[in-house]
Parts: sequence; C-alpha cells; structure tokens
Amino acid sequence: MRKTFTLIVFVVFSLLFLAVYHFNNSTTERTISETEKIASLGKIYGFLKYYHPEVGKGKYNWDKEFIKYLPKVLATTDKQSLSSIYISWIDNLGKVEACKKCDLNGNYFTKNFDLSWSQDTHLFTTKLASKLKYIEENRILEENFYITNEPVGKIKVTNEPNYSEFEYPNEEYRLLGLFKYWNIIEYFYPYKYLTDQNWNSVLLEMIPKFRNASNKYEYQYAIKELIAKLDDTHARINFTDNRSKFLPVEISRIENKAVVSAFRNDSLANLSQLKLGDVILKINDLDIATEVINESKYVSGSNTNIKIRNSYYKILNGIDSTIKLTILRDDIVKEIEARRYNFDDYKNNNNLTKIKSKSINNNIGYIDMAYVKGEDILDIFKMFENKEAIIIDLRNYPAFIYKLFSRYINHERKDFAKVYSPYISYPGKFIFKKNLQTGSSKKAFKGKVYLLVNDKTISRSEFTAMAFQTSKNVTTIGNQTAGADGDVVVFEYMEGYKTTISGNGILYPDGFETQRRGIKIDVEVKPTIKGLLNGKDEVLEKAIELASQ
Repeated sequence: MRKTFTLIVFVVFSLLFLAVYHFNNSTTERTISETEKIASLGKIYGFLKYYHPEVGKGKYNWDKEFIKYLPKVLATTDKQSLSSIYISWIDNLGKVEACKKCDLNGNYFTKNFDLSWSQDTHLFTTKLASKLKYIEENRILEENFYITNEPVGKIKVTNEPNYSEFEYPNEEYRLLGLFKYWNIIEYFYPYKYLTDQNWNSVLLEMIPKFRNASNKYEYQYAIKELIAKLDDTHARINFTDNRSKFLPVEISRIENKAVVSAFRNDSLANLSQLKLGDVILKINDLDIATEVINESKYVSGSNTNIKIRNSYYKILNGIDSTIKLTILRDDIVKEIEARRYNFDDYKNNNNLTKIKSKSINNNIGYIDMAYVKGEDILDIFKMFENKEAIIIDLRNYPAFIYKLFSRYINHERKDFAKVYSPYISYPGKFIFKKNLQTGSSKKAFKGKVYLLVNDKTISRSEFTAMAFQTSKNVTTIGNQTAGADGDVVVFEYMEGYKTTISGNGILYPDGFETQRRGIKIDVEVKPTIKGLLNGKDEVLEKAIELASQ
C-alpha cells in the first residue's frame, strides 16, 4: 500500500513539474514588437549587402528585395516564423562557398565591430544564427558592388539608386533610406563607437519616427535627427533650407551665452543694430536657451560647444528680413529689430586686411595660417629666423601644406598621427595605415613655437595642428577645437541629397582620440565677454605673454 501511495505521489509531482516546465517554456519566448522585426530586417538587409558573396557582386536588385520582404517580416508572429523567412531568403540567394582566405583574427581596429545581434536567441533561431555566422566567416573578399575604398582609405558608396523622384517617399521607402544610411555607418564609419547613443538603440528609436513622418518636413527632420546622432561636426545633409536670410554677425558661445563676437560685414552689421559683446537673450520673445535645446537634436556637432554654436545659427536664420531680439548690452536689457540679409547680399569683411605674417616685436613673429600658401613659407621663416618665438594661428582653415610647413619647425621627421580606414573585406573592422609623418630640416627654426586654437580649428586645421605639435619647443594655447579631424566622405542619401561624414579615423600616435575631444591643449584660455568688449584677443595675448618670458 505504501509503495502504491509513493508511486502516486511521484507521478503527481512529475506531472506538475512537466506542466510548470511547459508553461515556463511557452512564456519565456517573448513577443517580438513590430519595431524589433523591422530593425532585424534592416540589419539582415545590410549584413547580406556587404557580406554575402552573391549579393555583394550586384546580382540582385537589393532594394526591391527589401521591399518584397518587409510585409512578410511584419506578418510573422514569433522568432520561429521570423527566422524561417530569413532562412528561406538566404537559401534563395545561392550557395556560399567556403572561403580559405577569410581571416577572422587580423590586426584590426575593432572598436566599431559588433555582429552580436546576429546571434540574438531572443530574435533568431539557432539555425539562422549559424547561417549568419557562416556568412561572416565566408564573406565576399573581392570588391563589393555597393562599396569601395578611395586611394586615401575612406569609402566610396557606389551603384546606389538615388530615387530623386521621391520628394516624400512612402513608408517602405522611408525605411529603406534609413537602413541604407544606418548600415553605412554601422560598417564603415570610423567613430561609431564614440557616439553618445548606442547605434543599435538609435535604430530602434528612429524606426517609428520614419514610419510616422506624415509629410516632407517631418521626414527631413527625422533624417536630420538621425545624422545629428553621429556627434560629428563633419556630418550634415544639404536639404534646401527656407531659412535663407542671415544676421551679418558671428555668434559665439562665451561664458555659456550667445554673444555677438565678430562682424561678417561692418556696414551691414551696423544697420542690423547689433554691436560686439551683445548677449542675445530671446528671439521673437522666445528664450534662446530653450530654443537651443529644441534645435540641438537636429544639429550636428562633435561636442557640446559646437552643437550649441551651430544651433545659434539655425535659430537666428529665417525667411523674414527682420527678427526681434532681446539683448543684454551694457547691463541693460533692450529689444531691437535686427536686419537679416541673403548670403549674396554681403561678403565677409572686404576691408579686412589679410596679413599672412608680421612681427609683433623684435623677438616674436606671428603667422596667420588662413592666408599662407606653400610659396610663402620660405620667405616667412627667413624673416623670422632670428626671432626667439613664433606664434602660429590655427583658428581658421589653412591650405594643405602641413608637410612643407613642418619642415621649418622640425629638425627630424616625426610621427604625428595614426590612421585607420574601413576594411571593406571585413565590414565593421578597420585597418591601420602607416603612421603619418612631418617634414624636417636641419635648418629648422630653433626658437619657441606657440599654436593658437579654438572652435574654428576644424578638420584640416586640427590635422595641421597635430603635425605642428611635434615641434620640440611647442605650446598649444586656446580652447576646445571642433573635434572633427581628418577627411570627409560625401555620398547621396536617398532622393539625391548630398550628405557627409568623417572618412578615416585619426588618432595621436599614443592613441589619444581627437574626434569629439579636439586636439591636445597645453594652456587653456577661454575668451570672455569683458575681453571682447575691450577689443582683446585673449588667446593671442596669452601666447605673447608666454613668449615674452
């Protein structure tokens, strides 16, 4: 009797265990949202485009494949049905032969590489994950139909239809454009790992915004927001902007305020009623700080300072000839009607004297790199050969003469930059190129060198500063630069709009990142409103002070 009772208890508990196990198994497979399904399609679309040998040869109309599979993916109900769709798609593309030269463990820059999504067991079955892993390990090695490298290493996007007839495409093509751009960044953008927001998270956030964009303007703002998430001063898109009138002044962020810091044209600036040192508080009765917050999510910039500065220009430009401003001047708050002009109505100060170089005093020379050409360099250094110090102003955009110029401040060649470029044979990974070097001369200048930098020091000027910083007796003075070093890739977003991103990755030889941070600064000097009102160039004055010691 006792044995029978024990057997009954055992059977009951076994059945309970099986029931609980079955219940847990049936409930642990979570529901996949529409956004997740669409995101998975976008990732599969891009992965196969750049990895699959048959797709990479251009054998398929790949955009039409996306359009065909989108409704199928949306109709799936769980990971089994979702994975079945993708497995069938992959099988129909043709056999992937084993690759004998596909190196998985080369000397790559891998901070941007992330194919972990392809092994996500919440979304994909083991069978699909295995197929994706196999394609990664046996990927296309020859030149891809959709992407190639320029001689300098950066990518060139090829054979992409631009759909210029679509001013405001329907939902499926809006998503297609999003995925084209997202995957270019995913596999070939050198600074993806430095963005504030994880790039996978960006995709999940932007899918609903692209789907719900109800008109051309909402659609374009979604694209602007997407591009701004790169946190790259080089990143932009050239939509025709109806804000075609501009204030004839420069606005800088000084002491965390929007300050009139320079005139683009003296006579027009006077007519606009603005003066140097004016602090802008409101625009058409709207608080400028609030407007900056609203605008900045659509504005590109590698760091906070650049994003805010660029936001000033966006909110101050417009279609009207006048704009109501509330300003602070001489400690008095006042309202003015400032005039705005078409860009063609004025030129940058024609009266501005373009001084390439000058003697500040008997011991100190000054060079403005904005105006120096290669043929000027020898004469400048002959004039300054007996000076104790030279101040080199890089708060501008110089000619591409860093190597020639660096001969005159370096007695030996020195590495000044590490460069890594997209590796199209293993998308998402990057390869290091030979370190870049300066020029040199035994007759190079022997005195002290001071470099001046600020937020106008961008791209080529940051690159040039890195080369000049190798000089033996150099000091860099100023404030945070634009943080967008190196070259630029230009390609077309769908509908034919030109868009740009940074091309190659640039590092100091010690691995220090210039992207977003800007170049290394030895002595930080930030301009002040008081200094501006008193006509002082505080960065230059600090350099003169140090050079005179």
